[in-house]
Amino acid sequence: MALPMGLTALALAWLAWRIGGEAFATACLVAAILLLGLLALAGSRQRRGLGAIGAVAAGLGAILLVGAVGLPPLVAAPSTGESEIDGAEAFSAASLAAARAEGKPVFVYFTADWCLTCKVNETAAIERDSTRAAFEKAGVTVLRGDWTRRDPAITRFLAEHGAAGVPLYLWYAPGTRTAKVLPQVLSPALLEACARGGSASSECG
Repeated sequence: MALPMGLTALALAWLAWRIGGEAFATACLVAAILLLGLLALAGSRQRRGLGAIGAVAAGLGAILLVGAVGLPPLVAAPSTGESEIDGAEAFSAASLAAARAEGKPVFVYFTADWCLTCKVNETAAIERDSTRAAFEKAGVTVLRGDWTRRDPAITRFLAEHGAAGVPLYLWYAPGTRTAKVLPQVLSPALLEACARGGSASSECG
């Protein structure tokens, strides 16, 4: 159990860094160490036949108080916006409008670092050589919305499309007024079908 628990701790530390920056991640790590020390103290007192509830409650209260007062403000780590799809751009209402005005297909996907489904879809379908080749051939514009910090503009856009969170995948075929909402489980074949013009049939979604 030590290996999966250690990997989970590393993953949580990385996520804290992605969400709040280095200072926030460090504060979370310190809080975790203090909590472990508090549990060790409680165990020691119990082995000596002493009460542990009062000590644990007092220590936990102190940790929460210090955290509430001294926790660094959230500062998101810089996002590289990396994607295996050449030319992928950060999503915004303006970038979407500009892309649609060019009369080319547009693929918009919303993701977050903590979203497991998003990461699986990106690895299995979006960030694939076959998908990249199909998108390049069709001249598809790709926009990526990062909701790791729950950006208010993206939150509003998700709500407008009936989504309470991520992932959300939208396909805008040239000349259409509205987007086709793609399934939450993607495949390379589905995205390639959309690039071929399958949005007019059942092939794309």
